[in-house]
Amino acid sequence: MLRLALCAGVGPAFLHEAAAEFGGWEAVASAGAEDLAQVPGVGAARAEAIRAQLDAVDADGERAAMERAGVRAVLAGDADYPRLMEMLPRMPPILWVRGNLGALAADSVGIVGARRATAYGRTQAGRFAAAAAAEGIAVVSGGARGVDAEAHRAALRVGGPTVAVLGSGLGDPYPIEHAALFESIVEARGLLVSEFPTLFPPLPANFPRRNRIISALSMAVLVVEAGTTSGALITARHAVDDHGRAPCALPGPVDSPRSAGCNAAIRDGWVQAVLDPEDLLAAVDEASRRLGPPAPDAAGASTIPEALRPLVARAAALLSRRPRIGDEDLASTLGTDVPTARAARTFAALAAVGSRRRAGRARRTEVAGPGGQFQPMA
Repeated sequence: MLRLALCAGVGPAFLHEAAAEFGGWEAVASAGAEDLAQVPGVGAARAEAIRAQLDAVDADGERAAMERAGVRAVLAGDADYPRLMEMLPRMPPILWVRGNLGALAADSVGIVGARRATAYGRTQAGRFAAAAAAEGIAVVSGGARGVDAEAHRAALRVGGPTVAVLGSGLGDPYPIEHAALFESIVEARGLLVSEFPTLFPPLPANFPRRNRIISALSMAVLVVEAGTTSGALITARHAVDDHGRAPCALPGPVDSPRSAGCNAAIRDGWVQAVLDPEDLLAAVDEASRRLGPPAPDAAGASTIPEALRPLVARAAALLSRRPRIGDEDLASTLGTDVPTARAARTFAALAAVGSRRRAGRARRTEVAGPGGQFQPMA
């Protein structure tokens, strides 16, 4: 798989088609040019080029680069390959990762937007990211300047999980001025992800591919600021068209080019407008119900009244992701009244079914600055 992944011009589409044709990666890597030419969409000339590259690639050199950079590879089918990606067609069969893969065990939200973000965009990116991360929801973004960087920093500030999907190899992360930010993510038990080999350069063609990974790793995607041709809108399009995720956008000033793409998407009805962090958390919760694993089975606890058992199972699933959710929000999500929600919370805790509970997570908060306004990190 590593040899295949090091071949220039060999992407997920070819790899999936070839694996289906030959019955596995080893068979693809050892196939001759004539056999490779039989893969749909691969002609004789391309097959010859792939075969020549397979014979020339330096897998040992890549392993050495991975070891120097503290990077490892995760293959589709591995137990720690991201579950949300594994359920989608034509995802990269190999990912390079650095940090804590457990960051992807939480619910997740992609937060993306303009690199040249306005003060409004940076402030709101931090506000929404902090609210999500403080609930234990992993903030996924692209590590870029502007909105992306502010989302990562806000998640770090409240002690929540964050995942940066890069458009370069993890041994030479881009942009270089965010090297300290990337180190902070790893040190805080977050995760860096790339579908490119360790020292792969940040080519322009990498970033649309990076955008689809952000969408694939997220249950919902929020676009904070985006022009009409922004890559952030590509991420949201992947979310709605390809991945069945919840696409959201933050409205902006009607005369701001930075918000023109968000405002148009809301007007055209293919994204949900979010006006408050609670709107985003509700979108993540709804997506989690659709995409998450089956709820832990709380019904086996003999002390739970029969009528409460379905609610307790649902409460346990929600509390394992958001243990500090308020009683009123819990009641609203469960579709019941507050006293019943409190009872469901108590029984869920007694039954000890929260197998995905996060310890030591900060309470959701907005950091006030002068005048009581939320202040983004510098």
